[in-house]
Amino acid sequence: MPLSALNLLWLSLGLYIVFATWNFLSNHGPLRKIPGPWLAARTRWYRAYFDLIRDGGYLKHLQWLHTQYGPVVRVGPNEVHFSDPEVYDTIYGHRSTFTKDPFIYGAFKQDLSSFGFQNPHQARKRREMLSPLFSRRAILKLEHAVQTRVSELVTRLHTYDSSSPCNLSMAFRSATLDIITTYCFAQSFSTLSHPTFHHPILLAILSGVTTIWTFKYFPSIYLLANLLPSWLMQRIARLSEGYAQLIHYLSNHLDEIIADPSKLEFNSAGAQQQETIYSHLLNPANLEKHDVPSKQSLLDESMTLLGAGSETTGNVVTSGVFRVLSNARIIQRVQAELDEAFPADDSETGMPEMTYQALEKLPYLTAVIKESIRMSHGVVTPLPRVVGPYSDAFIAGYHVPCGTVVSIGVTFIHENPTIYESPDEFCPERWLDGGSHRVSKEIETKYFLPFSKGPRMCLGINLAWCELYLLFANTFRKFDMEIHETGIEDFEYQEHWLPVYRKRPFQARIKSRR
Repeated sequence: MPLSALNLLWLSLGLYIVFATWNFLSNHGPLRKIPGPWLAARTRWYRAYFDLIRDGGYLKHLQWLHTQYGPVVRVGPNEVHFSDPEVYDTIYGHRSTFTKDPFIYGAFKQDLSSFGFQNPHQARKRREMLSPLFSRRAILKLEHAVQTRVSELVTRLHTYDSSSPCNLSMAFRSATLDIITTYCFAQSFSTLSHPTFHHPILLAILSGVTTIWTFKYFPSIYLLANLLPSWLMQRIARLSEGYAQLIHYLSNHLDEIIADPSKLEFNSAGAQQQETIYSHLLNPANLEKHDVPSKQSLLDESMTLLGAGSETTGNVVTSGVFRVLSNARIIQRVQAELDEAFPADDSETGMPEMTYQALEKLPYLTAVIKESIRMSHGVVTPLPRVVGPYSDAFIAGYHVPCGTVVSIGVTFIHENPTIYESPDEFCPERWLDGGSHRVSKEIETKYFLPFSKGPRMCLGINLAWCELYLLFANTFRKFDMEIHETGIEDFEYQEHWLPVYRKRPFQARIKSRR
């Protein structure tokens, strides 16, 4: 039945009252003093436009906003972003009581993991259970697990001698995925054995990154996807096959362990097996102090470690190797240092084994890795934290009420020219005494933040360093590489939590060296 003129008038009046109330609330209270776009202060769909329609273009827009409005910008009805490095410790440091923003972290659907727990007490207990496995002592003890997969990568790269170019983007990511699965689960998906490094599980993990923003704004899509049968999902999205394989593998592996906990301790020959995350999460000694994790919680933790431990490290190696190969002076210097430390010999491999502790002592290799980390970025999305829970905060001179979401992206620190001179230049010498653009120890301690800081900083920092040393060293000591049809423009990225590259993969022609 058509609306009468009177009904239409009442409807218009109602909409006007709603909009006026919304407009009033958006422009009153402490946040009204913080500059920013008019529309951003009224709806989070302002950001959704850049996340979804502009394919992860929010970070570039955020950089533009700071050039327009200054170091403090209101970017949402209840959200503020900062670019002043001095506020980083306030938001993320050990004294901070701010919690993770459920709006964005809930989109990962890993709510029962060390990454996803909103409750700081739950997160702290889970980290206490896992920390021994990722301590430096544990890394040195299990270094062989990393060495095994790095050796597999080296073997694969040798097959590319005098042949077609190798897709190093996928080769390095295959290596880091196999490393994290071997280290955490004492098993591997063997992605390095795939003929083109395009293993379905690896593709599923990489493609899954770009779905996070969709789930953030439309969480019901995730629920619908879980209700659909696997055969239908595979028809809808070819890459879901790899995701189904991944979940099936992890679920079956967990069922075996839960049914027979002895698998955590001894193999069929009675020998002690490698420690895994389940050795710690289901350790009776730990369970005396902590609740028994549910199967879903164990699955969430597994997915968290797979995602965090593979793509971030793989990206640093890929980007770093490209930048080193792009500069003849840098590649010559790093290879000369490695040649002197590990000269060729008459063994089967042609050179002694390169160990993590030995590589740590090489100053130029260390500088190359640090500069690769600074320029590559792991997580590029500003990590949102909720002010509180018990009191308001004063940040950068502004009153920020309890419940406000605040953040500062690490890119705003690692690319800050007042901290890192000529930040767009790949300059390993900045990490060496007497080098150009020298970074002091004080600056490094305070502003080199690839693993974040505070109680929620990256759990796998020691494993990441071990991987990076072994992957960079083996790549440069054992191979000469020539970049093939790849330019710096191919490393321009879209912001989907992690950097996502839409252009050509990094390819190189490879020649073995002694």
